[in-house]
Amino acid sequence: MSEAVGRSAVASGEAEPYPGAGTLGDGPAGPSAELAAPAGPSAELAAPAGPSAELAGPAGPEEGVLPGHRRSRTVLWASVSVAVVVAALVAVIASAQPSSEVLGKSPLLGEQAPPISGPGLGGGHYSLAQFKGKWALVNFMATWCVPCREEMPQLLEFSRQHAKDAVVLAVAYDPSNVAQLREYLAAEGAHWPAVNDPTAPVSYGVQGLPSSFLVAPGGTVVAYIEGGARASELDKLMAEAEARGIAG
Repeated sequence: MSEAVGRSAVASGEAEPYPGAGTLGDGPAGPSAELAAPAGPSAELAAPAGPSAELAGPAGPEEGVLPGHRRSRTVLWASVSVAVVVAALVAVIASAQPSSEVLGKSPLLGEQAPPISGPGLGGGHYSLAQFKGKWALVNFMATWCVPCREEMPQLLEFSRQHAKDAVVLAVAYDPSNVAQLREYLAAEGAHWPAVNDPTAPVSYGVQGLPSSFLVAPGGTVVAYIEGGARASELDKLMAEAEARGIAG
């Protein structure tokens, strides 16, 4: 009779449970509760922390690269870029024609050419005034001027083409270079008059070489040429001046 009552009580939840029988679900006591606890070696293995978590963490823009290395790489690429740009600029400058003709500005344009007079490099005496009535290309030069040497073929061509109506008048820019300039002109077959007048570079405002002034037959400065003169361009300048009526 008592066994039946006990079984009925357990089924209805009114009787005392067997020792340890209710501890599996919510009781803190008993061996089975210890097995369900989160602590212990297995819990440590499942934790997110530890060396593996550190390796899997984000490493920045480039995974696994230290910040210092990234900065060094950035500086390196910036240096290479600057070097490329500088090299390109140097190539452009080196490939440019240093003796190319440029029409410059001068207060002498449209004015009477300042007088030039002095001993000739090959002897005698020359002055700009003695060539009035002809076109005169007053050409300042020196042997140490590389563009001056580069323009020499153009000066020779101009002199041959205009042997009757024009003259090239070479003016020594550097008084200490007179002897060398005399030898250079003779070696190149430049048999036009060359004069040593130390005041001419100043009166013409020459600041660099080569520099040339195209003087009309009437003595008017019609063009100032910075850089090497070209025979074809000189022909155009002469024709334009005649068309404008300023050649006389």
